[in-house]
Amino acid sequence: MNILPNKFYLFIAFLFGTLYTMAGNPAPPAPNPFGRKKPPPPPGLPIDENIFILIIIALLFGIYIIYSHRLKTKTPV
Repeated sequence: MNILPNKFYLFIAFLFGTLYTMAGNPAPPAPNPFGRKKPPPPPGLPIDENIFILIIIALLFGIYIIYSHRLKTKTPV
Protein backbone atom coordinates (compact mmCIF):
# COMPACT_ATOMS: atom_id res chain seq x y z
CA MET A 1 0.00 0.00 0.00
CA ASN A 2 1.53 3.24 -1.13
CA ILE A 3 0.87 6.17 1.20
CA LEU A 4 2.63 8.80 -0.93
CA PRO A 5 -0.36 9.66 -3.19
CA ASN A 6 -2.55 10.08 -0.11
CA LYS A 7 -0.11 12.62 1.34
CA PHE A 8 0.00 14.43 -2.00
CA TYR A 9 -3.80 14.66 -2.22
CA LEU A 10 -3.99 15.78 1.40
CA PHE A 11 -1.41 18.50 0.70
CA ILE A 12 -3.34 19.70 -2.37
CA ALA A 13 -6.61 19.77 -0.41
CA PHE A 14 -4.92 21.74 2.39
CA LEU A 15 -3.40 24.14 -0.15
CA PHE A 16 -6.75 24.75 -1.89
CA GLY A 17 -8.48 25.22 1.46
CA THR A 18 -5.91 27.82 2.50
CA LEU A 19 -6.15 29.64 -0.82
CA TYR A 20 -9.96 29.57 -0.67
CA THR A 21 -9.87 31.14 2.79
CA MET A 22 -7.38 33.81 1.76
CA ALA A 23 -9.26 34.70 -1.43
CA GLY A 24 -12.71 34.82 0.14
CA ASN A 25 -14.65 38.05 0.32
CA PRO A 26 -14.13 39.85 3.61
CA ALA A 27 -17.10 40.67 5.77
CA PRO A 28 -18.68 44.01 4.97
CA PRO A 29 -17.53 46.86 7.18
CA ALA A 30 -19.64 47.63 10.20
CA PRO A 31 -21.84 50.71 9.90
CA ASN A 32 -20.57 53.85 11.56
CA PRO A 33 -22.34 54.24 14.93
CA PHE A 34 -21.96 58.02 14.70
CA GLY A 35 -23.64 58.28 11.31
CA ARG A 36 -22.08 61.01 9.20
CA LYS A 37 -20.68 62.83 12.23
CA LYS A 38 -17.05 62.41 13.20
CA PRO A 39 -16.34 60.44 16.39
CA PRO A 40 -15.48 62.47 19.47
CA PRO A 41 -11.77 63.13 19.99
CA PRO A 42 -9.88 61.13 22.59
CA PRO A 43 -9.21 62.70 25.98
CA GLY A 44 -6.44 65.28 25.98
CA LEU A 45 -3.75 63.30 27.73
CA PRO A 46 -0.44 63.33 25.87
CA ILE A 47 1.43 60.05 25.60
CA ASP A 48 4.75 61.45 26.79
CA GLU A 49 3.42 63.32 29.82
CA ASN A 50 5.42 61.33 32.40
CA ILE A 51 8.10 59.85 30.14
CA PHE A 52 11.02 60.97 32.34
CA ILE A 53 9.50 59.33 35.41
CA LEU A 54 9.01 56.11 33.44
CA ILE A 55 12.63 56.19 32.23
CA ILE A 56 13.91 56.68 35.78
CA ILE A 57 11.73 53.81 37.06
CA ALA A 58 12.96 51.57 34.22
CA LEU A 59 16.61 52.38 35.00
CA LEU A 60 16.14 51.71 38.71
CA PHE A 61 14.38 48.42 37.96
CA GLY A 62 17.21 47.41 35.60
CA ILE A 63 19.82 48.21 38.24
CA TYR A 64 17.84 46.16 40.76
CA ILE A 65 17.67 43.16 38.40
CA ILE A 66 21.41 43.32 37.63
CA TYR A 67 22.31 43.68 41.31
CA SER A 68 20.07 40.81 42.40
CA HIS A 69 21.54 38.58 39.66
CA ARG A 70 25.07 39.34 40.83
CA LEU A 71 24.13 38.40 44.39
CA LYS A 72 22.86 34.99 43.25
CA THR A 73 25.94 34.05 41.24
CA LYS A 74 28.93 32.60 43.03
CA THR A 75 32.17 34.53 42.69
CA PRO A 76 35.42 32.58 42.32
CA VAL A 77 37.80 32.87 45.27
